[in-house]
Amino acid sequence: MKRWLLAGALVGGALALARSRTPPLSLWGKVVVVTGASSGIGRAAARLFAAEGARVVLVARRADALAETQRDIARFGAPSLIVPADVTQDADLHRIAAETLRAFGRIDVLVNNAGLSYGGALHTIDPQRIRDLIAVNLIGPIRLTQVVLPALLAQGSGHIVNVSSMAGQVAAPGMAAYAATRRGLTAFSDALRRELAGTGIYVSSVLPAFTRTAMTADVSEAGLRASGGLLPPERFDAPEVPARAIVDAVRFRRREVVMGGLQMRYGYVWERIAPRLVDVWWRLCVDVPAWIEAVRGLGA
Repeated sequence: MKRWLLAGALVGGALALARSRTPPLSLWGKVVVVTGASSGIGRAAARLFAAEGARVVLVARRADALAETQRDIARFGAPSLIVPADVTQDADLHRIAAETLRAFGRIDVLVNNAGLSYGGALHTIDPQRIRDLIAVNLIGPIRLTQVVLPALLAQGSGHIVNVSSMAGQVAAPGMAAYAATRRGLTAFSDALRRELAGTGIYVSSVLPAFTRTAMTADVSEAGLRASGGLLPPERFDAPEVPARAIVDAVRFRRREVVMGGLQMRYGYVWERIAPRLVDVWWRLCVDVPAWIEAVRGLGA
């Protein structure tokens, strides 16, 4: 066991060193499209991109909320554009690309951040909600990427950031349908990265853990902890934490950003090397019905 821990520490140190030596990319003047920019992680990411001098295209369904985001980032002085759109509608996806290219002439970064979440026992979730999850969390990012890719390929440069979730990697009961969409989005990122190798287009996955947004406002953190499923090292992040990870994924061309505390990071590893042990942990150490009840408010 000590040898494995030492090997893991050495590999982690080598990766950290390699990452630290990657020269940061300047975002000044870059054109960045952010979906789900009306609130939460998307709004925080738009603010950070604007602070770096990027020209930000704000996409979400609610025009009034987008206007609030635009006012929020106006102090940084960089031009911005509002495109009210629904990522489940093909016509809207083409309009996002067309209006961005008309306004700025190029697209440098696409941040697929828009998402839905629903929690609770699978058999209790409305079937339409499951269809909505798949449409927004998986089909939307894939189709918008399809629409935007020709412009990036013509430029010979660009960066696609898919905002997934640790829920797709450390799969928890009560989040089955949501976890499926998030794992699917991460797999999409991995396959697309390999497909686009050598084209000058980078692809990143950012995997936030529990984050304090409207999606988690009705989740009982006390209930999660009381169930034994959320241990003391784990925490709820502010939206600015994953937002910074999104920006840095572009600046440092990071393949994947794993987030959360020690519980999430260890869970990420153990799900891959010993998934049966993770099953045993859920069965013996967690009050699963209490956990499912605590996540029932996810996205409500």
